[in-house]
Amino acid sequence: MASIQRIVSPLTKDISYRAQVRVKGRSSESATFPNRKEAEAWAASIETAIREGRHFPHAAAKRTSFDALAKDYAETVLVEFDEVQRAARTLQLNWWSKQFAGKSVAEITADAVSKARDACGAETFTRGKPRKDKKTGEIIPPKEYRRSGATVNRYIATLSHLFSFAVKERRLIDRNPVGDIRRKKEPRGRTRFLSDEERAALLHACANSEWVPLHALVLLAITTGGRRGELVSLKWADVDLKAGRATIHDTKNGEQRTLPLAGKALEALRQLKLQNSARSEYLFPSPTVVLGPETGKPQLDAPYEHFDAHWYAALEAAGIGDFRFHDLRHTTASMLAAQGASLLEIADVLGHKTLAMVKRYSHLVVDHKAKVIEKMVVAKGL
Repeated sequence: MASIQRIVSPLTKDISYRAQVRVKGRSSESATFPNRKEAEAWAASIETAIREGRHFPHAAAKRTSFDALAKDYAETVLVEFDEVQRAARTLQLNWWSKQFAGKSVAEITADAVSKARDACGAETFTRGKPRKDKKTGEIIPPKEYRRSGATVNRYIATLSHLFSFAVKERRLIDRNPVGDIRRKKEPRGRTRFLSDEERAALLHACANSEWVPLHALVLLAITTGGRRGELVSLKWADVDLKAGRATIHDTKNGEQRTLPLAGKALEALRQLKLQNSARSEYLFPSPTVVLGPETGKPQLDAPYEHFDAHWYAALEAAGIGDFRFHDLRHTTASMLAAQGASLLEIADVLGHKTLAMVKRYSHLVVDHKAKVIEKMVVAKGL
């Protein structure tokens, strides 16, 4: 079924090998390689795919646009993801659709994906809105950012999953073009956390924020270690102020988790409950109209997911740099470690299934143990 032809260039005298595999009932498949070994390997792979029923011509892939495949994937696969994951992957798919606008599935090669990956990492974007300086009245544009290596890799992962769908379920292509794409280097997990002075300054700034609930939200994040999405999506039906408990139903790892509420965070939530004049079902409702993700129509009651402008204003007022909302979880972990909590206890509070994610805090636990031992040695005269 396969034939290998040796070709000598009349101009350069370079030698190449053309492999040709005849597909019954269709035109032949062929490709050219720099050496015979690669040509034979390709021909063997095509023959094997034909025998196993995995080989499909590219005619359908040429007729199918990338947008059509993305739409099919969204309607078939994305609907099975939870709301947060679905929103994130939809955003990523929309970005890829802009990169491959007007292209068919067959035209999306590894080279095209590689160039788009680099564009993803180089592209700049902003967070928040322009704001007015209170002293000068000057309009300050939002700060520009670039996607991190980890974020770019998540974009690539979504694209790879899309093409796996095209290969295994739609049989448009026989190979995932993302398979050989190199991922971006990811930095080691951050361990940025607030010092006691920074924590006090941030809470003071949040207490004076234009968005009043920010103070309660940050207190809740610091004392429970909850993720941003988990906390913002909390409903009053999930909170028992009398018992001091809040239940997270949809967590990142898919397991329900209970957050203990105590101290100033519990008191802040009680005050927030009294101030809930709109009778929203959410602890942190959006003050603006939000469009429904599925209907596209205005929602009367929705969580305030995009409070970034207030958050960054509070950071600036507190004089805190290089700090993200997610770093409040690191602050929780550092305070727990300082109080002698084990890595297992820290993992349990943060909602990690394994200890792998909390190993970054191991030095904090060791430091605390060392202080305890030093105190014991002094006390016992050892």
